[in-house]
Amino acid sequence: MGLELELLAPPSQSRVTFARALARRVKGRVEYGFKYWSEGTLAGGRPLCRLSLAARVLERDGRVLATLVDDNTLHGGLPAAPRARTLHATDDLRLALLVERLGWGATAARRPEPVKALFGGFVEAGTLHDAFGHPLVVTMEEPVAHHRVCEVVTRPLEGPGEREAIVGLVLEVADALGCTVPPTAALHAHYDAAPWRSVRALRRLILTHATQREQWWRALSPNPRCLKLGPFPPAVVRVARARRRVPFRTFAAALSLAGVSKACDLNVLGVIEPHPRQPTLEVRCLPMSLDPVAVLRSLGAAEALLTACRRW
Repeated sequence: MGLELELLAPPSQSRVTFARALARRVKGRVEYGFKYWSEGTLAGGRPLCRLSLAARVLERDGRVLATLVDDNTLHGGLPAAPRARTLHATDDLRLALLVERLGWGATAARRPEPVKALFGGFVEAGTLHDAFGHPLVVTMEEPVAHHRVCEVVTRPLEGPGEREAIVGLVLEVADALGCTVPPTAALHAHYDAAPWRSVRALRRLILTHATQREQWWRALSPNPRCLKLGPFPPAVVRVARARRRVPFRTFAAALSLAGVSKACDLNVLGVIEPHPRQPTLEVRCLPMSLDPVAVLRSLGAAEALLTACRRW
């Protein structure tokens, strides 16, 4: 399982300084790159794909410990000025995902030059062009405060011991830096999707949550101000209630057509999609805390509910 811990650095710090402090603790190093997130569409229906500065911490053996990224759901309440820091944007999702995957280097990627190495071409007036002069990536300003957002995405954690050690380490560094929990923050836990890729298991999960959501919320105590939570859509529940014997791929397709989305207490897209970016079941309705004991207790409560659901 992997974790996403949503934190906010103090005004004098950023996710880059957080990553550097974390790297010092493990005697590792930091690499810099980009994190893609979408923000609506441009004229003509093209997507606006933003690429914000990201930093990942590598341990001495080269393993990724965690990646620190932006999260646009945590920008609420942050100062909108001065707009001094930069990010990049493109209108091509495929290009954005390529930059996110390959644009890592040893220096902070605040200008298009690290991306230029991927494509050649030239940079002019803050825009990266291909060799024929077509614009690929533009540079845009963003509020300085957005760099305070620290979503700490851990690597997949092997067993309770590694989980306790990494949660303790991340939150100890966060506390030393003076980080806080954003008003809309959550703790997200990602579990291997494989055990849920059966009609019986996924049906049980959806129906149990649909009929016992109040009990789940009492057990998990989500942050009521957290964004993008909610029950499964009614059409999704109706699909789960249909007791027809069908292959899992057919069941998954029916759930997709019924309107499954990420913005639910439980995100099952990684379970039902044929080629998911994250092949996981994501529990999104967990409260964030700077206390490692509270974080581990929340994870234990979530796992108890999931285990009971599978035994139902």
